Amino acid sequence: MKKQPLSGLSIRTGVVRNLDTGYILACDPEMEENEIMHTKTFTWKAGHFEEGSLNFNAHTCCLVSVPEPAWVMLAGFGEYAITSKNKSLAGKIFDGQPIRSEYGTFRVVTEISGRAYAAGLRGMAYRLDDFVKWVRMDKGLPSSFDITAIDGFGKDDIYAAGYSGALWHFDGHDWSKLDLPTNVNLTALKCAGDGNVYVAGYNGILIRGKGSSWNIIAENETLETLWDLEWFGGELYISSMLFIYQLKNGELELADFDDDPPDSCYHLSTAEGVMWSIGANDVMSFDGKTWTRIV
Repeated sequence: MKKQPLSGLSIRTGVVRNLDTGYILACDPEMEENEIMHTKTFTWKAGHFEEGSLNFNAHTCCLVSVPEPAWVMLAGFGEYAITSKNKSLAGKIFDGQPIRSEYGTFRVVTEISGRAYAAGLRGMAYRLDDFVKWVRMDKGLPSSFDITAIDGFGKDDIYAAGYSGALWHFDGHDWSKLDLPTNVNLTALKCAGDGNVYVAGYNGILIRGKGSSWNIIAENETLETLWDLEWFGGELYISSMLFIYQLKNGELELADFDDDPPDSCYHLSTAEGVMWSIGANDVMSFDGKTWTRIV
């Protein structure tokens, strides 16, 4: 049974800071059906929830350490909010930016080397250098590249994945296109602790590689779309809408939730010693041995 105060709400996503702290973005289904822009925000601390709200539809978030530790929340049209110990502010990525010839919608904001990177359709990619300054870093990316996921090992080693099997690499100065052995839509990307890059997407596709070498490592094991990837405890975890998988010896194994499996999965988030699974109706916490229900 759902715990208050999220009863009746639909969870969009979340991010975990440590074993005792995490953050959730949710919405009221009725307000969403009536196209009322809103987000219900929740800070979870050791079983207690603090509720807040935004007047836009934030659907992706991350935690950063630069310029100071903060929670960054982002909506499709570039509206963003930042909450830190010292301040809370809201703005729009495009404010103060040169006019673009084409605009898409943002799909994801991800932390790389302590900073937030936002990316989306029509080849859009921005880096948050200050809480009120987003720097455009997509010069060289075609507007035909619809980005759905971005991650990196550092500021000069970043990968972006998207529709039709597209994958691009940023070396700190220039973007270059990489060839993958698939043309399906990609939905998830992880620069993992083993030094490899993993990408996943429609029809259960899962690919591992780096540079010019890429191989399909899980094929025909599931036809589900794989929505997120995380590296935790020296292992790769993969999430669909319904299940969490662990990559073991080149095969996908279902996560064991014992007697309390979630009804929904979608996103994964990790911090030191903990991983969260966030679905529309469930948030589960994993310490490497046991899954515990948060919502």
